[in-house]
Amino acid sequence: MTDIKDTTLRGVNLLRNPWFNKSSAFTEEERDELGLRGLLPPRVSTFDEQVTRLKGIIDTYEKPINKYIVLEGAHNSDESLYFELLVRYIDQFLPIVYTPTVGQACLQYSHIFRYARGLYVSTEDKGRVRQLVANVPHKDVDIIVVTDGQRILGLGDLGVNGMGIPVGKLALYTACAGVNPQKTLPVCIDVGTNNEELLNDPLYMGLRQKRVTGPEYDALIAEFVDAVRERWPNV
Repeated sequence: MTDIKDTTLRGVNLLRNPWFNKSSAFTEEERDELGLRGLLPPRVSTFDEQVTRLKGIIDTYEKPINKYIVLEGAHNSDESLYFELLVRYIDQFLPIVYTPTVGQACLQYSHIFRYARGLYVSTEDKGRVRQLVANVPHKDVDIIVVTDGQRILGLGDLGVNGMGIPVGKLALYTACAGVNPQKTLPVCIDVGTNNEELLNDPLYMGLRQKRVTGPEYDALIAEFVDAVRERWPNV
Protein backbone atom coordinates (compact mmCIF):
# COMPACT_ATOMS: atom_id res chain seq x y z
CA MET A 1 0.00 0.00 0.00
CA THR A 2 1.32 3.45 -0.89
CA ASP A 3 2.56 5.53 2.04
CA ILE A 4 0.06 8.33 2.61
CA LYS A 5 2.95 10.53 3.78
CA ASP A 6 4.10 10.78 0.16
CA THR A 7 1.22 13.06 -0.85
CA THR A 8 -0.10 16.49 0.07
CA LEU A 9 -3.61 15.66 -1.14
CA ARG A 10 -6.51 16.10 1.27
CA GLY A 11 -10.25 15.55 1.43
CA VAL A 12 -12.14 14.55 -1.71
CA ASN A 13 -9.02 15.07 -3.84
CA LEU A 14 -7.33 12.32 -1.86
CA LEU A 15 -10.33 10.00 -2.17
CA ARG A 16 -10.27 10.48 -5.95
CA ASN A 17 -6.59 9.60 -6.34
CA PRO A 18 -6.13 5.86 -6.99
CA TRP A 19 -2.50 5.87 -5.84
CA PHE A 20 -3.25 7.07 -2.31
CA ASN A 21 -6.94 6.39 -1.75
CA LYS A 22 -7.67 3.80 0.94
CA SER A 23 -11.39 4.54 1.06
CA SER A 24 -13.00 3.09 4.20
CA ALA A 25 -9.62 1.83 5.45
CA PHE A 26 -8.40 5.29 6.42
CA THR A 27 -7.78 5.26 10.16
CA GLU A 28 -9.44 7.60 12.65
CA GLU A 29 -6.21 9.59 12.91
CA GLU A 30 -5.84 9.85 9.14
CA ARG A 31 -9.42 11.02 8.76
CA ASP A 32 -8.78 13.90 11.15
CA GLU A 33 -5.36 14.78 9.74
CA LEU A 34 -6.36 14.59 6.06
CA GLY A 35 -9.74 16.29 6.14
CA LEU A 36 -11.70 13.10 5.59
CA ARG A 37 -13.97 13.21 8.62
CA GLY A 38 -17.56 13.01 7.44
CA LEU A 39 -16.60 12.06 3.88
CA LEU A 40 -16.61 8.32 4.64
CA PRO A 41 -18.90 5.94 6.53
CA PRO A 42 -17.93 6.12 10.24
CA ARG A 43 -16.61 2.59 10.71
CA VAL A 44 -13.00 1.95 9.70
CA SER A 45 -12.64 -1.16 7.51
CA THR A 46 -9.68 -3.50 7.48
CA PHE A 47 -7.85 -4.18 4.23
CA ASP A 48 -9.10 -7.79 4.35
CA GLU A 49 -12.68 -6.60 4.68
CA GLN A 50 -12.25 -4.37 1.65
CA VAL A 51 -10.89 -7.28 -0.40
CA THR A 52 -13.77 -9.51 0.69
CA ARG A 53 -16.30 -6.81 -0.19
CA LEU A 54 -14.88 -6.20 -3.67
CA LYS A 55 -14.57 -9.89 -4.48
CA GLY A 56 -18.15 -10.41 -3.33
CA ILE A 57 -19.33 -7.76 -5.78
CA ILE A 58 -17.34 -9.24 -8.67
CA ASP A 59 -18.56 -12.76 -7.93
CA THR A 60 -22.17 -11.68 -8.38
CA TYR A 61 -21.54 -11.22 -12.12
CA GLU A 62 -21.54 -14.19 -14.48
CA LYS A 63 -20.17 -12.56 -17.63
CA PRO A 64 -16.39 -12.03 -17.65
CA ILE A 65 -16.74 -8.61 -19.29
CA ASN A 66 -18.84 -7.40 -16.36
CA LYS A 67 -16.20 -8.68 -13.93
CA TYR A 68 -13.61 -6.79 -15.98
CA ILE A 69 -15.58 -3.54 -15.74
CA VAL A 70 -15.87 -3.81 -11.94
CA LEU A 71 -12.18 -4.67 -11.62
CA GLU A 72 -11.16 -1.70 -13.73
CA GLY A 73 -13.36 0.51 -11.58
CA ALA A 74 -11.26 -0.55 -8.59
CA HIS A 75 -8.07 -0.14 -10.64
CA ASN A 76 -8.97 3.49 -11.23
CA SER A 77 -10.16 4.32 -7.72
CA ASP A 78 -7.98 2.30 -5.30
CA GLU A 79 -4.88 0.66 -6.78
CA SER A 80 -3.77 -0.94 -3.53
CA LEU A 81 -7.08 -2.76 -3.22
CA TYR A 82 -7.10 -3.73 -6.90
CA PHE A 83 -3.65 -5.28 -6.83
CA GLU A 84 -4.20 -7.01 -3.51
CA LEU A 85 -7.28 -8.70 -4.95
CA LEU A 86 -5.40 -9.62 -8.12
CA VAL A 87 -2.47 -11.11 -6.22
CA ARG A 88 -4.62 -13.11 -3.81
CA TYR A 89 -6.83 -14.56 -6.53
CA ILE A 90 -4.49 -14.50 -9.52
CA ASP A 91 -5.78 -17.79 -10.97
CA GLN A 92 -9.34 -16.47 -10.95
CA PHE A 93 -8.68 -12.97 -12.22
CA LEU A 94 -5.73 -13.40 -14.61
CA PRO A 95 -8.13 -14.45 -17.43
CA ILE A 96 -10.23 -11.38 -16.64
CA VAL A 97 -7.46 -8.78 -16.52
CA TYR A 98 -5.76 -10.19 -19.60
CA THR A 99 -6.58 -12.90 -22.13
CA PRO A 100 -9.17 -13.84 -23.06
CA THR A 101 -11.42 -11.18 -21.51
CA VAL A 102 -9.19 -8.22 -22.37
CA GLY A 103 -9.86 -8.96 -26.04
CA GLN A 104 -13.58 -8.51 -25.52
CA ALA A 105 -12.87 -5.41 -23.46
CA CYS A 106 -10.88 -3.93 -26.35
CA LEU A 107 -13.68 -4.68 -28.80
CA GLN A 108 -16.09 -2.79 -26.52
CA TYR A 109 -13.60 -0.23 -25.21
CA SER A 110 -15.37 2.88 -26.50
CA HIS A 111 -18.68 1.58 -25.16
CA ILE A 112 -17.50 0.66 -21.64
CA PHE A 113 -15.06 3.58 -21.18
CA ARG A 114 -15.36 5.25 -17.78
CA TYR A 115 -11.90 6.37 -16.69
CA ALA A 116 -8.93 7.73 -18.62
CA ARG A 117 -5.71 5.88 -17.80
CA GLY A 118 -2.29 6.41 -19.34
CA LEU A 119 -1.22 8.62 -22.23
CA TYR A 120 -2.94 9.13 -25.58
CA VAL A 121 -0.96 10.58 -28.48
CA SER A 122 -2.55 11.13 -31.89
CA THR A 123 -1.50 12.45 -35.27
CA GLU A 124 -3.26 15.68 -34.31
CA ASP A 125 -0.60 16.12 -31.61
CA LYS A 126 2.36 16.27 -33.98
CA GLY A 127 4.73 18.98 -32.82
CA ARG A 128 3.44 19.04 -29.24
CA VAL A 129 4.08 15.52 -27.96
CA ARG A 130 6.51 16.87 -25.34
CA GLN A 131 3.63 18.90 -23.93
CA LEU A 132 1.49 15.77 -23.67
CA VAL A 133 4.29 13.84 -21.96
CA ALA A 134 4.75 16.74 -19.53
CA ASN A 135 1.07 16.41 -18.54
CA VAL A 136 1.63 12.86 -17.24
CA PRO A 137 1.65 13.07 -13.40
CA HIS A 138 4.26 10.31 -12.90
CA LYS A 139 7.52 11.68 -11.51
CA ASP A 140 9.42 8.59 -12.65
CA VAL A 141 8.51 5.98 -15.26
CA ASP A 142 10.48 2.75 -15.58
CA ILE A 143 8.30 0.84 -18.03
CA ILE A 144 6.09 1.93 -20.91
CA VAL A 145 3.86 -0.41 -22.90
CA VAL A 146 2.68 1.23 -26.11
CA THR A 147 0.32 0.21 -28.89
CA ASP A 148 -1.02 1.81 -32.04
CA GLY A 149 -3.93 -0.62 -31.98
CA GLN A 150 -3.23 -2.07 -35.40
CA ARG A 151 -3.07 -5.76 -34.45
CA ILE A 152 -4.78 -6.65 -31.18
CA LEU A 153 -4.77 -10.33 -30.08
CA GLY A 154 -5.73 -11.60 -33.52
CA LEU A 155 -8.78 -9.32 -33.48
CA GLY A 156 -7.37 -6.99 -36.10
CA ASP A 157 -7.24 -3.21 -36.23
CA LEU A 158 -8.98 -1.80 -33.15
CA GLY A 159 -7.49 1.68 -33.21
CA VAL A 160 -7.68 3.51 -29.90
CA ASN A 161 -9.69 0.61 -28.46
CA GLY A 162 -6.39 -1.26 -28.22
CA MET A 163 -5.47 0.70 -25.08
CA GLY A 164 -6.78 -2.22 -23.03
CA ILE A 165 -3.64 -4.19 -23.94
CA PRO A 166 -1.03 -1.84 -22.39
CA VAL A 167 -3.23 -1.41 -19.32
CA GLY A 168 -3.63 -5.17 -18.89
CA LYS A 169 0.03 -6.02 -19.51
CA LEU A 170 1.24 -3.48 -16.97
CA ALA A 171 -1.25 -4.74 -14.38
CA LEU A 172 0.28 -8.21 -14.77
CA TYR A 173 3.81 -6.78 -14.44
CA THR A 174 2.76 -5.38 -11.06
CA ALA A 175 0.77 -8.39 -9.84
CA CYS A 176 3.23 -11.05 -11.01
CA ALA A 177 6.62 -9.27 -10.87
CA GLY A 178 6.11 -6.59 -8.25
CA VAL A 179 6.71 -3.63 -10.58
CA ASN A 180 5.68 -0.36 -8.92
CA PRO A 181 2.46 0.67 -10.73
CA GLN A 182 3.30 4.33 -10.18
CA LYS A 183 6.33 3.84 -12.40
CA THR A 184 4.46 2.30 -15.32
CA LEU A 185 2.70 4.04 -18.18
CA PRO A 186 0.29 2.59 -20.76
CA VAL A 187 0.34 4.50 -24.04
CA CYS A 188 -1.86 4.48 -27.12
CA ILE A 189 -0.66 6.18 -30.29
CA ASP A 190 -3.73 6.87 -32.39
CA VAL A 191 -2.96 7.27 -36.08
CA GLY A 192 -6.45 6.29 -37.21
CA THR A 193 -7.98 2.92 -38.06
CA ASN A 194 -8.91 1.01 -41.19
CA ASN A 195 -11.72 -0.74 -39.33
CA GLU A 196 -14.89 0.48 -41.02
CA GLU A 197 -17.09 -0.73 -38.17
CA LEU A 198 -15.23 1.52 -35.75
CA LEU A 199 -15.20 4.46 -38.12
CA ASN A 200 -18.98 4.18 -38.35
CA ASP A 201 -19.49 3.68 -34.61
CA PRO A 202 -20.88 6.92 -33.10
CA LEU A 203 -19.29 6.06 -29.73
CA TYR A 204 -15.81 5.28 -31.07
CA MET A 205 -13.33 7.42 -29.14
CA GLY A 206 -10.43 7.47 -31.59
CA LEU A 207 -9.66 9.53 -34.68
CA ARG A 208 -12.19 9.03 -37.46
CA GLN A 209 -9.71 8.62 -40.27
CA LYS A 210 -7.85 5.94 -42.16
CA ARG A 211 -4.48 4.94 -40.75
CA VAL A 212 -1.54 7.22 -41.35
CA THR A 213 1.49 5.38 -42.67
CA GLY A 214 4.94 6.10 -44.08
CA PRO A 215 7.05 9.16 -43.19
CA GLU A 216 4.23 10.90 -41.27
CA TYR A 217 3.79 7.84 -39.04
CA ASP A 218 7.54 7.46 -38.52
CA ALA A 219 7.90 11.12 -37.58
CA LEU A 220 5.20 10.86 -34.89
CA ILE A 221 6.79 7.75 -33.39
CA ALA A 222 10.21 9.42 -33.37
CA GLU A 223 8.77 12.50 -31.66
CA PHE A 224 7.12 10.32 -29.04
CA VAL A 225 10.31 8.33 -28.33
CA ASP A 226 12.36 11.53 -28.05
CA ALA A 227 9.84 13.08 -25.68
CA VAL A 228 9.67 10.16 -23.26
CA ARG A 229 13.45 9.65 -23.32
CA GLU A 230 13.91 13.34 -22.55
CA ARG A 231 11.65 13.21 -19.49
CA TRP A 232 12.51 9.68 -18.31
CA PRO A 233 15.99 8.84 -19.65
CA ASN A 234 16.02 5.33 -18.20
CA VAL A 235 12.53 4.26 -19.21
